[in-house]
Amino acid sequence: MSPLDIHINDGFLPMVDGSRVYHRGFGDRRTLVNDPKPSLTISPRVFLRSGSVVASRTYPLKAATPPLGRPAPAAKDPANPGEFLVRRAFWASFFPDRTLIAETGSTISVRVTNHLAQGHALQFLNAGAGNSHVGTGVIGPGQTRTLEFRAPRAGTYLYCDPGADPADPTADPVQRVLGLYGALLVTDPASPWLPMPNGPEFERQWLWMLHNVDPVWAGIASRNGTVDPDKTPAYPRYFTLNGRSGFQSLAASTDEALNRVREEDSLMSGSARQVDVRNFSLSAAAGTVRTGQLMRFLNAGVVHHQLHFHGNHLWTVNRNGSMFPRAGGRIDAEGHVVLQQWEDVIEMHPLDRKDSMLPLRRPPEAIDEVWNARKEDWDYPMHCHAEPSQVARGGMYPGGLVGHWTVAAPQPGSPGEATHELFRSQVDFSSHQMHEGSPETEFRQTPDVEHEFKFFNRKMKFDDGGEFEMWTFETENSGRVFPAPLIRITEGQLFHGTVRPGKRVHTIHWHGIEPDPRNDGVGHTSFEVTGSYTYQWRPERGQPGNPNVGASGTYFYHCHVNTTLHVQMGMFGPLIIDPPVHPDFPVAAGARRAFVDGPEYDIDTETLLVPYSVDPRWHQLNHAAGLSGDDAGLDKFSPKHFYLLAGELARMPKKDGPILLTRIRARLAGGAAKPTLLRLLNANYFPVNVRFTDSAGKPVAMAELISHDGRPFRDTSSPTGPARPISSTGPLRSSLINFGAAERYDMLLRPPAPGTYWLTVDLMDWITEKVLFTRRIPVVAA
Repeated sequence: MSPLDIHINDGFLPMVDGSRVYHRGFGDRRTLVNDPKPSLTISPRVFLRSGSVVASRTYPLKAATPPLGRPAPAAKDPANPGEFLVRRAFWASFFPDRTLIAETGSTISVRVTNHLAQGHALQFLNAGAGNSHVGTGVIGPGQTRTLEFRAPRAGTYLYCDPGADPADPTADPVQRVLGLYGALLVTDPASPWLPMPNGPEFERQWLWMLHNVDPVWAGIASRNGTVDPDKTPAYPRYFTLNGRSGFQSLAASTDEALNRVREEDSLMSGSARQVDVRNFSLSAAAGTVRTGQLMRFLNAGVVHHQLHFHGNHLWTVNRNGSMFPRAGGRIDAEGHVVLQQWEDVIEMHPLDRKDSMLPLRRPPEAIDEVWNARKEDWDYPMHCHAEPSQVARGGMYPGGLVGHWTVAAPQPGSPGEATHELFRSQVDFSSHQMHEGSPETEFRQTPDVEHEFKFFNRKMKFDDGGEFEMWTFETENSGRVFPAPLIRITEGQLFHGTVRPGKRVHTIHWHGIEPDPRNDGVGHTSFEVTGSYTYQWRPERGQPGNPNVGASGTYFYHCHVNTTLHVQMGMFGPLIIDPPVHPDFPVAAGARRAFVDGPEYDIDTETLLVPYSVDPRWHQLNHAAGLSGDDAGLDKFSPKHFYLLAGELARMPKKDGPILLTRIRARLAGGAAKPTLLRLLNANYFPVNVRFTDSAGKPVAMAELISHDGRPFRDTSSPTGPARPISSTGPLRSSLINFGAAERYDMLLRPPAPGTYWLTVDLMDWITEKVLFTRRIPVVAA
């Protein structure tokens, strides 16, 4: 077998704002630095088990290619009106540049030539025996080396130039940030619609490579200088998904060829269907399968990303090559839950690899009348909730790491040409979102719960003396508090939320709630409000033992106009969905269940904790900072203050100003007494650690995690039987929880004895993971 030739080149690439930035890359052919179209990426190649190498953007090679990336369904689902059956083992998947595909049993053979003035290397991380790295070693200028190795087990791998320390690629990310990276996907040709043995069967799959560009590092490298991350810390100004940002990533550019590629390899799309996460191989009829589409995420950058999907939660099954269990589970040494679970925010540390299933189910909070009347595709955003990654060159929201996914129209066929507006530049896209004065609420009904949200701004003083201009919402009789007032609804109730911006334009996005696009509150998929609009949705009712339905849990609401700025300014508040009492799961006096068949907790001590940090410079900016292409500096968040907001929900104060949490009461469970429920909501743009200790500083595993992102942790090991709450089959207890921007955790506090314990919250930098601030409050157990 002849090896695949790979060339280490350099050149200048246009960013989303038109700036040309120096890059390095692994290319198909040799090009020079001044080439107007340098070869800095490998077009997809497939290493076959037979020994040959095939150039192909799709795999399996002989499978049908979905038009514009969207698989057509097999037939209407006779049991579920408006939904469809999908074909089993039928559709190929498209893959982006930088992708190498290898069949298990194949030999990967590459011949790498370095055309640059410094030594470089190519290394496949974790692809060797015992999870070791496999690489060429340093290749000198003008030299060539051949690397040959057997394909590792099925899964997703990162290749890159590891920098100065091949044994630890995390130690020197410079060459990776400059562009020397890509993905290796290994698949079993006997079961190409499974990501790995015992993995979830999928309709088609998508590969997303996340990356960040630092022009200062690029400038130093372009002059053949050496980048020292300690002397010149990373400061990314562009954030990409499969090499593109903003309107180009969203297929909203006037470049139709680029739009087509993005639709095929980056923007998920398909018809609505029924999925049961207990068994992704269920069949409704011959040749069909009740499954979703597999997302393979790979973070090749240096930024801690938080991928938030609107419209559907995702079911996460794998991290860094290790399949998550369906039963038992654990919390690892970093504070992450290791268990198959639903998430609406996918946490991605640098060099992380994750597999999640996008179910493409009917958005569960859309009311029946709206769903039944739809005639068009429904588009839902995906954006990183580490919000500085949403801008380019300091402004132009949403000009960073963004994407979207689509629920196909009810009469699906081959998708046609784009019918949405196309834009010549990111500035045009950022500054021309659709505005509507007071649009009509479609199929408006009589609500069970309704609130009116009015915008206000004022200076607020915090407990450390910091005083900042804050923007947020007030409701009837709420007082001008921060965070915005708590909204509490029961599953099955119809909700109306009327926003009255007062000044400029605003929206409300109900984060984690999944209605139709008009009621999702996102400008570029619906509209921004100048007069008033009443959002309407109904939280889905849960069923005991059913892991596929139910909305009980912790959420929040926030403005989705220039979100990077507006959420930091304070335009957010907590949202809680409660379960109705089920006859099989009665509730004791003074208690409530966290979800329909979940554990009971003490209402009197139920507590909300919201870590929040402030960059004072941002609080001096105007409403539309950055949207017209100005460099507002929104890609650099430098917090100077850190707070723990909220408190006991049974007695939240209405006094104007910030609501600060100073202690937690933890009820000792036993007899008739129920434990305290603590709800965590990370309102930062950076990750946090939450630690529980005793008075001597020794860790105490008193946090029993029961829910994440509004979905309970369940034992889904039985493909047909009830999925019992993890709290009843083997509780997840820990002294440490790590979570990123916009994630939420619900936990029962289980102190081992009466006394005073301590809860410590660390705010960590999104690149270095160094602790920036620490706050500590007592947990009084009685």
